[in-house]
Amino acid sequence: MDFPDKNAREVRHKKQELRKHQQEILLAELAAEIERSVPAELISQDSTADIQTNNKLLQWRRKILGAAQFFGIIIAVIVLVRFAYWLGTALIVGGIALIAYKIFLEEE
Repeated sequence: MDFPDKNAREVRHKKQELRKHQQEILLAELAAEIERSVPAELISQDSTADIQTNNKLLQWRRKILGAAQFFGIIIAVIVLVRFAYWLGTALIVGGIALIAYKIFLEEE
């Protein structure tokens, strides 16, 4: 039977959970200590300036992505139109060649 293996796995799993929980507690304590050490005025001033800068950057990024998508669609349409033109020309020439073959060269 696998009782020793199951017990060992359970012990390892519980140890991992305990380590993870300890790390989470340590991170929460460090975050609280950092918040206590930095004055609130500095955080609010910096964060508002950062938020405004980030908003402007996000707006420009959205505009650039929109323009890139638009030009990508235009290029894709141009390529598809040229391909359709080439394919249509090939079909018309092939059809005319088939009709000419049937009329003039095929034996009855």
